[in-house]
Amino acid sequence: MSGSDATAVSPSYPPGWLVGQLPVGMRDDDLLVSFMTIFERLGATLRAGADGIEHLVDPTVTTPTMLDAIGRWLSYDVLDERLEVDHRRRIIAAIGRSLPWRGTRRGLETLLAAVTDGWAQVDDPGRVGGGEVDGRVTGVVLVRVASTGHLQRHELETLIRDEIPAHLDFRLVIAPLGGTMLRARRDTA
Repeated sequence: MSGSDATAVSPSYPPGWLVGQLPVGMRDDDLLVSFMTIFERLGATLRAGADGIEHLVDPTVTTPTMLDAIGRWLSYDVLDERLEVDHRRRIIAAIGRSLPWRGTRRGLETLLAAVTDGWAQVDDPGRVGGGEVDGRVTGVVLVRVASTGHLQRHELETLIRDEIPAHLDFRLVIAPLGGTMLRARRDTA
């Protein structure tokens, strides 16, 4: 076999890494060494793939297909394959940043700013309950965004409904506003 053989072992796992684990007396058996070399090549391929496993779910370096899978795994079906990959990466990173804050103003603003690729401002009742009517806790969350981004209005409303506490209502306003608003972060940290 030539040195340019397509089945060459990864440089991180040089030839002999598995055969070298055989007891000394067994290394002299050509048939056993050839047999072990088959498993060595298969194992090197698997080991090489496993070496980068931690990068598989890193939104800054993973594949676009994996970005979609991460979004679905986190129960967010907000990615569109027509979006630029960088925007999709920002959305997945924002989902990750907003998870600890899910159900809060901060979490919703972070998520909406990334999804709409603009600013988002959320005004909530200020506590879990906005008031009581006939023994029921009520309140209205006011959500302002510059646009719906790549989503249709009803898709954005569904996303908001999934993020706010179940007993609260919300009002969505889509219009440019001045004042203090959270802008979409361009980094994915």
